[in-house]
Amino acid sequence: MAATISFARGVPSADLLPIAELGAAVQRALAKDAAGMLLYGDPMGYLPLRTWVGDRYGYDPAGVFVTNGSLQGFALLAELLFAGSGGRAAVEAPTYDRTILTLKRFGATVDSYTLLEDGLDLAALEQSIADGRTPGLVYVIPNFQNPAGNVTTRRVRERLVALAAEHGFWIFEDDPYGDLRFRGEDEPRMLDLDTAGRVIYSTSFTKTIAPGLRAGVLLLPEELRKGMAYIANQTYIGAVHFAHGTVAEYCESGDFDRGLARVRPLLEQRKDALVAALDAHLGDRFQYRAPEGGYFLWGRLAGVDCDALLPKAVAAGVPFVKGSDFYADGRGGDELRLAFSAVKPEDMDEGIARLAALL
Repeated sequence: MAATISFARGVPSADLLPIAELGAAVQRALAKDAAGMLLYGDPMGYLPLRTWVGDRYGYDPAGVFVTNGSLQGFALLAELLFAGSGGRAAVEAPTYDRTILTLKRFGATVDSYTLLEDGLDLAALEQSIADGRTPGLVYVIPNFQNPAGNVTTRRVRERLVALAAEHGFWIFEDDPYGDLRFRGEDEPRMLDLDTAGRVIYSTSFTKTIAPGLRAGVLLLPEELRKGMAYIANQTYIGAVHFAHGTVAEYCESGDFDRGLARVRPLLEQRKDALVAALDAHLGDRFQYRAPEGGYFLWGRLAGVDCDALLPKAVAAGVPFVKGSDFYADGRGGDELRLAFSAVKPEDMDEGIARLAALL
């Protein structure tokens, strides 16, 4: 029995990491371009990786910005758009907790719009725009949302892209989990629906290869490239080209797609084991919808103060993330996020049994 069974971190467990493949990729990459990997380089990132990403997404490599993790890329963008000038940013409620913190840190006013079953509440957003509260940036996680796990429908994506074109705001399409679908059909990226150049697309190799590599990607409209490169240069001079060179070789060899094919069914096994444990030990007390991909399951324990439950769960060796962390206004006191990606299937039942015992 595991001493701690953590449902808190949205990371892959060690048994899912492509260790041998990455070891071989390091050796090949150094043999190809040791100087390029080990010296300072372009603040926009390692060119071979930018080229591979551009080819994959049909995007000009000049606009591919490879950062030390996608959160850093978002922080640089928040600095560019809001530091010293303020402005409004719109987010889903709930949404990724560190996005809220980052936006507030750089002076943005954060407006929250309820995350409905089909995506962000567009009626509320349009009313805010009509009332003169047009955001400068709308941040959304359209695929297997963190924390809610749901997928934004094509209708909502198309309308949001149209609103951005009409009112001149940016959309930040944060998509670290889109490649991790294990059930259902993909929706089109807003990046591909956008004809006005208002979508900033983000993804991360943290979720699809390994978090220690620190490689995130932004696809930047031309208007933003110079400013982002300047801030990156002032922040860290050069990206981690050693890691990015390794990722480039891993991807170019075909290991990236082979790795996805290997991991998707394993993630589904973990999700299924979690769902079975929740149904067995909590039944109707825990209201949730099982995700079709990604890392997270979100739910509500009606009548339970999850803020108060969390320290007890930590003491019992089953930490989770409390729902209130994912709201800008402190809502979500009876909600919680369970990350299943780093928990082995055989530990799910024990972990949820411990959590249920606390209730």
